[in-house]
Amino acid sequence: MILRFGQAFIRKLASYIMEYELLFIISLDNEEKIEEIKHEIEKTIADLGGKVLSFTDIGKRKFAYPIKHQTHGFYSYARFKTDDNSVIAELNRRISLNGKVMRHLIVRASEIGKPVVSPEAERLAEQPTAPGTKTEPPTKEKKEIAEKAKASMDELDKKLDELLEESPK
Repeated sequence: MILRFGQAFIRKLASYIMEYELLFIISLDNEEKIEEIKHEIEKTIADLGGKVLSFTDIGKRKFAYPIKHQTHGFYSYARFKTDDNSVIAELNRRISLNGKVMRHLIVRASEIGKPVVSPEAERLAEQPTAPGTKTEPPTKEKKEIAEKAKASMDELDKKLDELLEESPK
């Protein structure tokens, strides 16, 4: 009697649908092919019996260290679900063989909490959306401060690149 309950429980667990997130980095050389690469990944997941729920572009980001002689990459992630956990190993293998994806990582969605949101989406979410609410238009002074901050970040990036390219003697 306990054995039958155990088998039913195992069958139920086997049919449990898990959600995963696949974070991947695309070389800036392939930036114009992002939609094509996403379609390939979606097709691969579907071929393995999964279903893509959404794709989110995080955008161009600077690496902490050069990867394949590149300092920037285009980050994106896909949220998908599958009922077969063995799909993950095969998906890892297929993406590793894909030369267009520089790095990737697959994690269970339950382990990471809420989905990653791009900075643009975060900014839009913070804006009031209720009817009748007014938003202050950016003043000339605020625009100047934002431009100076952006310019100083660009200068810092350039200086950092110069320092990193110098080899110690």
